[in-house]
Parts: sequence; structure tokens; C-alpha cells
Amino acid sequence: MDKATEEWLDSYEKSSKATYKTLWHYFVEFVGLTGDQILESRKADKEYSWEKKVIEFKNWMINIKGQSEHSAKSAAMTVRSFFSYHRLSLKFRRSESARLTEAKPKFIDYRFSRDDLKKMSDFADLQEKYVIVAGKSFGLRAGDFLKLTRGDLEAYLDRPVPISIGKYSTQKESAPAYPFIDSDAFPVIKLMIEKMDREGRTNPTDRLLTFSSPVQLTRVIKRIVEKAGIKTGNKQIRFHCMRKFLTDRLSSFMSESKWKQIVGKKISEGAYVSPDSLRDDYARAMSETCFTTTPEGDVARIARLEALKTIAKSMGFSEEELGAISVVKRKGLRRTADDIIRDLEDQIKRRRKGKVDGNDEDCPDGEHCGRFEQIPEANLLEYLRQGWQIVKETNNGKEVIVRKQ
Repeated sequence: MDKATEEWLDSYEKSSKATYKTLWHYFVEFVGLTGDQILESRKADKEYSWEKKVIEFKNWMINIKGQSEHSAKSAAMTVRSFFSYHRLSLKFRRSESARLTEAKPKFIDYRFSRDDLKKMSDFADLQEKYVIVAGKSFGLRAGDFLKLTRGDLEAYLDRPVPISIGKYSTQKESAPAYPFIDSDAFPVIKLMIEKMDREGRTNPTDRLLTFSSPVQLTRVIKRIVEKAGIKTGNKQIRFHCMRKFLTDRLSSFMSESKWKQIVGKKISEGAYVSPDSLRDDYARAMSETCFTTTPEGDVARIARLEALKTIAKSMGFSEEELGAISVVKRKGLRRTADDIIRDLEDQIKRRRKGKVDGNDEDCPDGEHCGRFEQIPEANLLEYLRQGWQIVKETNNGKEVIVRKQ
């Protein structure tokens, strides 16, 4: 890189620098000059020729390089920042400036309704449910959402909703977020952390999701939309739709600077308020963002499903077998959490019956078996967390369990 380019790029953070460097290379290719040469030409320019070149450059990005209007707009803004940094700012007429900043989106995002998200949640497993409800509760960008750790959330779960998790650093370091846990996300986050306990992921720095790329969040959303049978036409489905869902509704209950502070968009320093001041406004917005009318019943359903999966794994069910129970069996048949619970219960009973028919001698009466115990089903999940395994189900509604050796 030439000196002028290198000095300008070094003024940005690492993440922004990489993007600007790529877009700047396009401009250097377009004009056939280095950054140093561009500056010298700009200093001698009395005819506003560089303003014309930047407008031509935006069109070149679209028509010759096949870039989207949004990318072309970003490229033009990158060039303007180069000149501004070197105190040789370009001067556009109002009409020219409007042409530069105009960008028609290539795709239009689908606008989820609260009923859409409720229906999706009904068809989702625990991890998918977390992506939906926590995604629309926080309104974070995909990369920032993926970085959430149990340490970011766990310390605050004994507080009433909506729960502020305080200042959260985002990929745009000049724009921290101040997210809230709403009434839909609260029980799901608690169950996710319990699941992490069972998996031995107890470090505060352990991420709630182990996805390798933010694009996997979009794949989750698309998969649930399909399972729930939601018709989206030619609109785009991506994780960003969760952020858009929240911001659209927050904007009806608070000022622009407040909702931008919550989701992590840059505002002036003087506009910042404490999370406690934001909480009342966010609580009022929950009437439009939350769909769980009976959270206790929803939590019980999720907990039952997770308990059944744990039981099934302890009995030797493979991940492939569990996955087969959760997917659509044939065209037109949708799978809700209740459907999966019923099928799992049926499969577990069949597996247990097979053991009894096979004369399993480990525990003949379910009561006098040394290291075996008989417990009510309501206490089963707690014992499984402590390392016990299912042996059989008795006729009195109790479970026979054995401690792992």
C-alpha cells in the first residue's frame, strides 16, 4: 500500500479496516492511480472532477462489477472517507449526494409478526427456541448474538423480567448494546444453562451456542419457518429479521436514541441513559413483543421434552434416532413439541418393554436392588443431572433408576 492509503486505513479498527481495504482496491482499479497520486490530483482539482469520478465509480460497481446497490453505496462512502481523512473533503450538490446515498435493497426482509414467532416456537426444540426468543429479546446482530456466554446472562436470572444484562460490547466498538431478557426468553435461557450444566460446560466464558459461523443462525430461522409452514413469498429470511422485529416495536414505545442504545446502534454520548431508565420503556414494549401467555406451561413442556431426551440417551438412543423423531415424517405432517413428546414417550415405553420381555434381571422388583432406587417421575430430572440412569418404569407411575458406576 502507498503511504496515503496505509495512514488512512490504520485509523480504523481491525474489522472496519478489512472492509474498507477491499472497497478501496476497487476504486484504485477504477481510477488507475495510487492513493498518493489521487491526493496530488485532488489538490490540483478546480473542476470538481473527483466528485464526478466517485458518482461514476458507484455506477461502475453496479454495472461492471455486478455489486449490489448497497455495496456500491458503501464503496462510495469509503472513498469519501479517504478524502475526508486527508482533509480534502469532496463537495457534492444535494442532488448528487442523494444519488450517492441511494441504495435499493436487492432483497426485502420478511417482517415477522408476533403470531409467526409464537408458531415457530411451538415447532422448535430448545436450541431453536433460544435462537427465536432470545434473538428477538436482545435485537443483537448475528455475530454479537453468537458471542453471548453463560457469564453474560447467568448472574442476572434471579431478577424480575425484563432483565437488563448491562453494557454488552458489540462488533462495532463505538456502539455498545444494553439488551434485556424478556418474559419469553427468560425460561428458555434458564433451560439452556441447565443443559450446559449437564454437558459439563460450566465455565462463564462458555458460549450458549457452539455454532462456528453466524450464518448458522439464519439457517435455524429458515428451518423453523419451513417446519411451521409460514408462507414468506419472495421475502428474505435471515437472523437479522429478529433484530428488525424488536426495533420496529421498541420505536413505538421510546425515543430513537433509547431503542438504538438497547440494540447497539451508535448515538451521541449525551443521549445515553442508565439501563434502569430504559427498563420501564422496554417493559411496556413487551406487550407487543412477547407471546407467552402461560409461561409456566410452556416451561413445563420444554423441560419435559429435555427430560425425555435425557432419558432416551441414557437408554441408548442415538442422536440419529432422536433426530428422526423430531423431523417431518411425510409431506404435510408438521411436528410440534407436543408431537415429539408423545412420540418420545411411546419410543421409550417400547424400549423398556423390550427389556422386560428380554428378562432383564438387574432389578426384578424395582424396590430391593442395592444401588437401585424408585422415585416419582416428578423428581426424575434432578436425579438424571446427578448421574443416575433409567432402568424401568413401574405401574405406579414411578421410575426405577440406578447410579452410574
